[in-house]
Amino acid sequence: MSMESEVRMRFGGFWNTLVLLFVIIVCLRFSSLEFADEALTKRIFCALHLFLGCIAAGVLLGILKIFLAFSNQTYTRAPASANFVKGLKYGIVAGGLLIFIVGILQLPTFLGIFQPMVDGLLAKITAIFV
Repeated sequence: MSMESEVRMRFGGFWNTLVLLFVIIVCLRFSSLEFADEALTKRIFCALHLFLGCIAAGVLLGILKIFLAFSNQTYTRAPASANFVKGLKYGIVAGGLLIFIVGILQLPTFLGIFQPMVDGLLAKITAIFV
């Protein structure tokens, strides 16, 4: 398969689009709360910077996935385009998840009305290990 068809296959569909939309919303929410007193352009550029950072993490993970696939036997190895696009998808999702976790831990109103429940849950989890 070509790279274009691999990207369509991995990033197309309802659930994959929903995951990418969730990553974009997390980036926008994080930047809007972090720079609440700044101008709108600064907040949008920060969100764009965060999303491009997620894409960069995906590219690095895709390249790493290509290099790690060379250790497999030839008949079990997926094409380089499949490995790269799969790593790209996982990197974008992992970057968005890291921004989500940092937002929950650092920003007091990141989840809005659900933040007190998450704070209580985090307090109980940390009390177990302390």
